[in-house]
Amino acid sequence: MGPAFLPRLLSGGMFRQNAAEFLKENAEKYGDLVYFETLGVKIIQFSHPELVYELLVRDAHHHHRGMAMQRAKSVLGNGLLTSEEPLHNRQRRLAQPAFHRQRIAAYGETITHYTHKMTAGWVGGSVLDVHAEMLLLALRIVGKTLFDTDVEGEVHRIADAVDSFMGFLPLAFLPFPGLIERLPLPSMRRIRRGRAGLDELIYRMIRERRADPRDRGDLLSMLLASTDAEEGGVGVARMSDEQVRDECLTVLLAGHETTANALSFALRLLAENPEIQEQLAAECDRVLGGRAATAEDYGNLKFAEQVFAEALRLYPPVWVSARTAKEDYEYRGIPIAKGTVLAAIQFAVHRDGRWWPDPERFDPGRFTPAAKALRPRMAYFPFGGGSRQCIGEGLAWMEGVLALATIVQDWWLRPAPGHEAPVRLSPSISLRPKGAVPLLVERRR
Repeated sequence: MGPAFLPRLLSGGMFRQNAAEFLKENAEKYGDLVYFETLGVKIIQFSHPELVYELLVRDAHHHHRGMAMQRAKSVLGNGLLTSEEPLHNRQRRLAQPAFHRQRIAAYGETITHYTHKMTAGWVGGSVLDVHAEMLLLALRIVGKTLFDTDVEGEVHRIADAVDSFMGFLPLAFLPFPGLIERLPLPSMRRIRRGRAGLDELIYRMIRERRADPRDRGDLLSMLLASTDAEEGGVGVARMSDEQVRDECLTVLLAGHETTANALSFALRLLAENPEIQEQLAAECDRVLGGRAATAEDYGNLKFAEQVFAEALRLYPPVWVSARTAKEDYEYRGIPIAKGTVLAAIQFAVHRDGRWWPDPERFDPGRFTPAAKALRPRMAYFPFGGGSRQCIGEGLAWMEGVLALATIVQDWWLRPAPGHEAPVRLSPSISLRPKGAVPLLVERRR
């Protein structure tokens, strides 16, 4: 049994904390398996690696996606983030070739090109909101890797549309989200305009590619070319235009937002820890020698990977992985009723002192091979687990490592004067900084 949720809410628990900190405190106070109810919804919180494995992998056949992802279909359609089995398994087979290692390696030049292009506009001694910078960088990269197009002329319009979508997704928790979206409110009109604009962009790209189906080396080409045997082994299935649209929108929204958040937190952590920043800069000098990073350098930027991994531990963009029981079943002798929400809490497990000594400390050394071997499976799961593990994980790692190396080889980062306090968190569909992340940037060279 767990907390009396509403009494804690009314007594100030949720008002003095954000939701991620609230659930972390639940695990610390009530243990690894916590049950509570809110507004008539039964919730079970999983905060131990073994329990997380059982939820996300072993018992996955008992579950649907969580409530938020089910209701997010009104925004994202029926893409990989929101679809259910058996459709999800077929979609994943169709989309998988677009995320093969060789295909991802081809995007290394794109990542470093756009990162250099961004930093070329920085002025030494100035203060930048690196979260705003990373959002635009991630959008430019995903536009090129997804559509093989420079979205520069439309980047701010697309960014506004993406931001309006992310603003709507929390409303998916409320009853009748479709009705809410149709209300004649300025924010709802902005969301509708944003969706219409993105749909126009994506469907135009699809029409152009159907007319000229050569492989342009981007994810859209792979999605359109993907085939799968029809059920029963008769015929070959391809993605419909609507399916391709849903997958493109999912990559555009999820890939852009989560990577930008992870990079923003990583840069802030480096600014707060100059000795670690110096160590990363030394690796960049040794591996790159002043030249631009390439995909071939990825495997040699070991410390950059550890820095990014530790940022993902402390601030996992996907901070909770939720499922909904699709049937009654028994778990470790506990009856689970159909409709119960089951939540694995990355933010709690990643800050559990049993697996992470001095868990609030930023320490990339936790991710050496020797250190990783000492931890149990699923003590670290920033990209989820099981059949729902993020299909774009490989691209996210490459983008994070190469972008960090590209920035740190040329720039020193410090917290902006007057902004030394810890970054406040805004946990919604993803974990993002609350407000700006101002850093003072100085040229190294």
